[in-house]
Amino acid sequence: MDKTAVKLLRLYEHLCRAETPLGVSALASRLRLTKSNAHRILRTLTGLGYALQTPDGQYTPTLKAWELGTLVLNRLDFVQIAKPYLSELNVTTGESVYLATLNGTAVVYLDVLESHYPIRINAAIGGSGPSHCSASGKLLLAYNPLIAAQYLAKPLEKYTARTVTRLPDVHRKLEAIRRAGYSINDEEWVEGVCGVAAPIHDSHRQGIAAIGITALKERVNRAKLKQLTTLVSDTARRVSTKLGYRESLTR
Repeated sequence: MDKTAVKLLRLYEHLCRAETPLGVSALASRLRLTKSNAHRILRTLTGLGYALQTPDGQYTPTLKAWELGTLVLNRLDFVQIAKPYLSELNVTTGESVYLATLNGTAVVYLDVLESHYPIRINAAIGGSGPSHCSASGKLLLAYNPLIAAQYLAKPLEKYTARTVTRLPDVHRKLEAIRRAGYSINDEEWVEGVCGVAAPIHDSHRQGIAAIGITALKERVNRAKLKQLTTLVSDTARRVSTKLGYRESLTR
């Protein structure tokens, strides 16, 4: 890989993830760069319109990457196709509904509709999550074994007491998800939060995305979880059909 390009992208990603603007010294220290190297990269990003310098000399990203990302997102037909189905699911359940896919090995949310309840789970379009302990993440790993192998080659972080990190246990979960056709998250990522996700298949029978629901555990008993699973699976199936998927092809 080109080392200069790697440094530029690492710094830019760090700048985007930071909650506040950062200075040259802070970025150089965090990324183990020389100040002159960090400054040169920041001048390049500023010159190209990806970053700007604040009056106090700090640096912050512009919306240029978001604009480019929007262009890519608009080319993903399944995002537009899924929109009315997500809205219907959101109205029917009252819970937070989302459309997610894999960006590399991480889950990224392409569309999010918030819960109608006063207490809700915060999620945002463009946000990401861990793949081994979120409902959509586990689902997408189950349907994309090559990506799963890459993801599971690294140590898995334990977020709650329920997070499964032992590889044999994770592989058993992924196999169970493939058999069931849906995935459940029972406080594995965030305590007090549960969810369910089902796959969107394209005409080539690939699991390209997931439709899911996230809810507070206190609102979801066993009967409601079963109902949500049925609704999510039905919604994902209808979107898949719109994309040309036919279940009979797999039989």
